[in-house]
Amino acid sequence: MKEKKFDKSKLLTAVVVCILIFFFVGGFMLGLDRISAMEGTFPPNDITEGLSPAPETAEEAVAYLNAMLDKAVADVPSVTSDDYFSADSDSLTTDGSEHFNQTLQFAMGNFISHISSVEENESDITSVGFGEGADNVLQMPDITAEDVESFTCSYIYYSCPSCGKTSDVPLELCEDCGSLRAYFKKYHNEYDITLVLNVGSPEDENSALIRNFKPRTAEQITALTSDELAASADVNVADIQYDQLVIQFRVNRLTDEISFLRYAKDVTVTSDVTFKNDYSALGQKHITLALQENKAFHFTWPSLTLSDEKLVIEPKGTNNLLATLVCEEPLAMTVTWSSSDESIATVDAEGYIDTFKKTGEATITASFEYLGKTYSDTCTVFVRVPVESMKMLDKNVTLAVGENATLETKVSPKNATVQTVTWYTEDENIATVDADGVVTAVAKGTCIVYALSDDGYYRSTCEVTVE
Repeated sequence: MKEKKFDKSKLLTAVVVCILIFFFVGGFMLGLDRISAMEGTFPPNDITEGLSPAPETAEEAVAYLNAMLDKAVADVPSVTSDDYFSADSDSLTTDGSEHFNQTLQFAMGNFISHISSVEENESDITSVGFGEGADNVLQMPDITAEDVESFTCSYIYYSCPSCGKTSDVPLELCEDCGSLRAYFKKYHNEYDITLVLNVGSPEDENSALIRNFKPRTAEQITALTSDELAASADVNVADIQYDQLVIQFRVNRLTDEISFLRYAKDVTVTSDVTFKNDYSALGQKHITLALQENKAFHFTWPSLTLSDEKLVIEPKGTNNLLATLVCEEPLAMTVTWSSSDESIATVDAEGYIDTFKKTGEATITASFEYLGKTYSDTCTVFVRVPVESMKMLDKNVTLAVGENATLETKVSPKNATVQTVTWYTEDENIATVDADGVVTAVAKGTCIVYALSDDGYYRSTCEVTVE
């Protein structure tokens, strides 16, 4: 028998395949290890206080509203106003049949659009541009704290630390993900403030109704509907009941700039409607409808906003920022760029950033001049090798009361610039943890101790059982 020769090429192929399988399996297992050791990113609960504190009393809310409107008059926002009616279809009642009632509800949309359009007056100024003077279109409030029946200021909300679901009230259990960790308190960027005013009497010239809402007579309400219904019915408004008066406004609490103001007057109108011509068979009907009459103002402030508040760029890397301008003809504006430390990062006239070998941080500022004021925004650039993952080396620790143990973490990659982590415990009554990861057992029970990488906020946990 002829002896077979050893084929070196086949051996090489087999070796290469084995090496590839090794790296694939090894990489897969390493990936699983990282996934099992990390619970995603978990930015700290950063609560930024407002430029002005949230009003806590009706007197403070009224003063804050007046201050924000005075600022709008003194500065250069553009303002548009809008007068409109709305109606609650569920409030419609009539002594007619159910079919008749449903027909009226169906027709209500056209009716509301009609009376809103009747309100438009060509001589009224409904908008002003930047720098034209908000006082030319604004209706300034004439109220004191004594006029306020109640008020609310909304800006606080709560978020599940595991899945991010939000709630208006703090919860101990997340129905979405099942987390038993208490919701975190967070802040919206805006104060949303509502003032409910005392209704008073339409005959009282000193009431908030007379001073701010211009109540209508039965004849005026009738006139609003006469054109639309003249061919089909005669309307006689029998009663007007003023139910609620509301002033609502919204302010960016970080800049003290008002963005929205609304005066709302809720009224219930009772009318006797006599149908005629093609509809005379319907006879006379008694109809009651709840209407809301609104006068709203929308404010737009000049601004410059950068596309990022923070950027992490590796040494000798590049990135870019985009500047969005709010003003007349933003494309004609010149944006000026600067860096607080050009040895760390430079920026050109188009917002392109270059970094160097040196690590550290620099503040990039973009600004432009408009109507005598300077508008700007900043971005903090961190030059470093970023953290890509972090894991806890111990996932479970059992201690007796009074004992302690030191937990350790591993940050990847090894050359990441920031290797430090911050330690937290979810129940200090069971176990505490210090800045070095030393856990001390306090009382029997089980709690979670976790670490956050100071760069990237990667989170990893250890379950501590105290026996």
